[in-house]
Amino acid sequence: MESDRNARAAARPAVFREPGALLYAGNCQDLLKASMAGKVTLNAWTRRGYPGIDLGNALPQVCSVGGWDATHPQDWGLREHCNEGVKIAFVARGSLTITMDGKKTMLTEGRMFVVRPWQLHALGDPDVGASHIVWVLLDMGVRRPHETWQWPDWIGWPERDRKRLTELLSKNEQLSYTATRDVARSFMDIADLVATQDIESHEARLRLVISMMLLQFREMLESQSPVLDLALASSKRTVEIFLKRLLHALDDDWTLENMAAECNLSRTQFTQHCLALTNMTPVRYLQMIRLDAARNQLEAGKKSVTNIAFDCGFSSSQYFATCYKKRFGHSPMETPREQELLAG
Repeated sequence: MESDRNARAAARPAVFREPGALLYAGNCQDLLKASMAGKVTLNAWTRRGYPGIDLGNALPQVCSVGGWDATHPQDWGLREHCNEGVKIAFVARGSLTITMDGKKTMLTEGRMFVVRPWQLHALGDPDVGASHIVWVLLDMGVRRPHETWQWPDWIGWPERDRKRLTELLSKNEQLSYTATRDVARSFMDIADLVATQDIESHEARLRLVISMMLLQFREMLESQSPVLDLALASSKRTVEIFLKRLLHALDDDWTLENMAAECNLSRTQFTQHCLALTNMTPVRYLQMIRLDAARNQLEAGKKSVTNIAFDCGFSSSQYFATCYKKRFGHSPMETPREQELLAG
């Protein structure tokens, strides 16, 4: 049994670390397949597996820049995922449904949206409609809310201006905005440059246009006098997000050390935040949600006790049974649905 569990763990992607995994970073393979099938026009300059023309050494810290143009409703969408950077995008034509942390919003022509690396989102309802979307995806060196943003050196702004845009985007998580005429024009300039497919000739100009778009966007945000929330960029928020998503990775071999490392915090910091959020130590909280998940699966009656034990992160079915009985006062086999299956 132990060898079977180890084999499954080795085959499973690390949920919080690997590009392409559900809760960390998606590289838009559904968009790539649709483009290759001729369903949508994709013009993008990219790196790290995102679909498009490889940037090579051009435009450091850009993961993807460009857009798609779907002239008719599609039969694909981008399923729930996170990005490896900060995505700033513009709906140039049509409409797009975006779901952010479970909340669905319809964005129409002229709207723009911002997605940060830790924000789970999906594009489509579930499929993408007729739309022209233009985006810039910048790796700011952050994966968690409390980390320090690092703007590309080629955005030649004074430090105070970089810092201000960071504040406006990290301590304010408004999803969408109505783009000003200047911001919209800059996005279309970005789309036109990328559509040339000539990185060498147009990199310098694209650097300038992206910098101008960001400057115009910052001025647009400033004009709205947004209320900034310091808690959105705190280490406590990082832990809160991690604890919520831990439910999707219960069978990882979590310890206090690697949970803290996943949040880029010390064990002491991580433990203090966990106590404040759950009134439990991290190890106790982990066992509680593992047992609750196991009980839900037992009541559903679709898996064996042994498989449920391993799926929920227990090293053996015997240890699972001991913990389960201590928590709920009866053995896993005595769970109502399990008893019905045995009786049947």
